Amino acid sequence: MCIKNKLRTCSGTSSYALSMLCFGLVMLSNLSQVSAQFRPPSSMRTPGGNITIPGSYAPMLYSFDREPISSRYKFYIVLKNDSTVVSKTKIKLRTATKPSEISWREKGKKYTVTPDQTKEIYRIDYWNKKIKGIPQDSCWLFLVDTVSYERRIRRYSMTADINQPAISHFKMEKANEILPLKKETLEPYVQENEKAKKLLLKDQLLKAIEEFNR
Repeated sequence: MCIKNKLRTCSGTSSYALSMLCFGLVMLSNLSQVSAQFRPPSSMRTPGGNITIPGSYAPMLYSFDREPISSRYKFYIVLKNDSTVVSKTKIKLRTATKPSEISWREKGKKYTVTPDQTKEIYRIDYWNKKIKGIPQDSCWLFLVDTVSYERRIRRYSMTADINQPAISHFKMEKANEILPLKKETLEPYVQENEKAKKLLLKDQLLKAIEEFNR
C-alpha cells in the first residue's frame, strides 16, 4: 500500500510538473515578438483548469488575400446602450464587402453585432491588463504599441492577439486620426527619414514604420 501511494504521488507530481512546464512555454511564446509559422488556436488542460493557447502567425500587414485568424477569448462587449455582454468568442474579421462582427449565444439564441453597434470590446490578459478594441472603419482596432514617444507611429491590429498582430491601421503619437495602413497614407509621415522612404517604395510598410520609430 505504501509503495503504491508513493508511485501515485510521484506520477501525479510528474504530471503536474509537465503541465506547468508546458504552461510556462506557452507564456514565453506569448511574450515573444518573433515571427512564427501559422498555428491555429488550441486548448490545453492544466491542474488549474483549461487554458486557451492563442493562434500564432508572423506579424503581418492585414490584407483581404491572407485573412488572419482571431483567437477565442473571453470578450466583454460594451454596447451602445452601455450594457455589457460577456462571452467566450472570437472576432469574425471583415472582408472586402462586410464589416467585422462578434457573436454570442444567450438562452439558446445567437446574437451578432458589428463595430458600429458597440462602444468598445475588450479582453483581460494573463497579467490583468485590459486589451481594448475601439470601433473604427467597420472593424475593431487594438493598439499594439504601448510605449509613448513624441514622434512614434503607433500600430493597430484588427485582432486582439496583439503579440502576433494583423496590422491594418496606424496613427502618429499626437495625432487624433487613425488611418488605414496603405502606401499613400503612410508616405507623408516618413518623408524626413530616407531609410523609411526607401522601404516604403519597396512596399515594405511595416519595416518602414520600424525604421521610422528607431
